[in-house]
Amino acid sequence: MKNLFKIHWVSYFILLSVLLAGYFNYFLIISIILIFHDFGHIILIKLFGYKINKIEILPFGSIMTTNIGPNTNSFKILIISLGGILMQLLLFLIMPYFLSSINYPIFIKYNTLLIFFNLLPIIPLDGSKILSSLLESFISYKKAMVLINFISLFSIVLFIIFLTFHALNSYLVVSFLVYKTYETIKNHHYYFHHFLLDRHLNKTKFKNIKHILSIKLIHKNKYNFIDNQNEDKVLNSYFN
Repeated sequence: MKNLFKIHWVSYFILLSVLLAGYFNYFLIISIILIFHDFGHIILIKLFGYKINKIEILPFGSIMTTNIGPNTNSFKILIISLGGILMQLLLFLIMPYFLSSINYPIFIKYNTLLIFFNLLPIIPLDGSKILSSLLESFISYKKAMVLINFISLFSIVLFIIFLTFHALNSYLVVSFLVYKTYETIKNHHYYFHHFLLDRHLNKTKFKNIKHILSIKLIHKNKYNFIDNQNEDKVLNSYFN
């Protein structure tokens, strides 16, 4: 349990700034929202039998590292990704009984903002995972990866434009989203090879994959369709 949670140093800096500025009630309300959001994910992760390896606490949420593999059933990932938002919707029914008339409007504002923020199709927000899960039901895993990367970049640009026109001081959040999207695109081939290896070792075939005509094509990073009939043979030759 000691090694499960890791608090990013920026979180301590933000907490100190908030306390010095006298906005502790805002910090407390937003923290409650984020805790319940994460709790929604945790419940569903545990219900599906997966393990949480680490939770890194950031000023605007957290990042969970789990043993959920790239070949996990897309429907399960969809439900897990929706868990946090569903818990936030439940808070609308619960919080009126616990907050004063002064703090309740603060809760309504930030709970609503965080729901819409998490639904943005930007890596690594829930919106990108929800959209990715839906795309994987219609197109191949690799095409879904590429499409999500482009959608994430485009959405970040729109988000920056929105923040500029509304004069919002959210550069820390934007910087984090840009970095995570860049990191995902940079490691694109690694993630796809991880997907192939996981598919080879665990024999899980929940997601669409294209036909690889020969081992030579794999080495050239040209991923055409993998025929399901020959997939095991092709991947066995590639990895062994």
